[in-house]
Amino acid sequence: MTNRWTFQAVPGIFVEIADIAHQYPQGKVTTQPSLGLIPGQKYPSDDPDASDQRDWARLAAYVRWLNETCPENVCYKLLYLTRHGTGVHNKVHAEVGSEAWNSRVSFQDGNDKETWFDAFLTDVGIQQATELNTFWTNLINIDGAPLPEILYTSPLARCLQTTSLVFSSLMSSHSATFQPKVKELLRERITMHTCDFRRPRTWIAEKYPNYKIEEGFTEDDGFRKRSGPETREEHVERKQRALEEIFEEAKDSQFLSLTVHSYAIRAIQAAVGAGVCRTREGTSIALLVRGERQGQVNGTAEG
Repeated sequence: MTNRWTFQAVPGIFVEIADIAHQYPQGKVTTQPSLGLIPGQKYPSDDPDASDQRDWARLAAYVRWLNETCPENVCYKLLYLTRHGTGVHNKVHAEVGSEAWNSRVSFQDGNDKETWFDAFLTDVGIQQATELNTFWTNLINIDGAPLPEILYTSPLARCLQTTSLVFSSLMSSHSATFQPKVKELLRERITMHTCDFRRPRTWIAEKYPNYKIEEGFTEDDGFRKRSGPETREEHVERKQRALEEIFEEAKDSQFLSLTVHSYAIRAIQAAVGAGVCRTREGTSIALLVRGERQGQVNGTAEG
């Protein structure tokens, strides 16, 4: 399938987290202070007379300037990527070990004590998301980071929960509508483990009435029909498609939040040419991404 867009992470804005991943247990990076924004950066859009000289305010102005001055077939979006908090599946995996998990346990829906099919957050995961809410509140209110204009989420239960816990009160405190968009292509890599399959559309709509489920979202999980797991290449291609759809449907928005998964973040990093690394549960990172629409001249499609 031919890509409609090419994406490239803009370097030199945020700390290269792939370069520091080795400093963390199991190479899982955690949320960096100020999301890793490099302090004191100079941007072509800097205005010495602007009243707000905070680093985040200047970056937001730079993103707007980039979109005002770039060609019509190019746009820039600041992506806030959040990995869900610890889920039941993460806890059980740690308890039984990788050999038992990958060979047997992960293919079960659960046991007589708990369910890890489309896993919910554990108490630890809820606490992680609550702590992220505090982080984001300070990032927006104190550091001056731009509020997400659109919230996207994977349809898996742990991401639906995390999105609510992290962003609901924050959006409300800024009189912004809390209406996350549920997007199928953002879900985790399909490993054939039951934690990676989702509940029906009806369940999502009933449990999360404020969420907007994208058009074409099927009642049942079509990925359960696969005969085998996604390859890494297939997953990166799926995230490429997700980004293409997001850049097109959110064409007038510049600051977007995506609540996703561990493999999903790595696939997005790969799709935009960023360094690829693991992230701990309940972690947020940021990427400034340049997107260029292919086959257009002066905003008009060729052919």
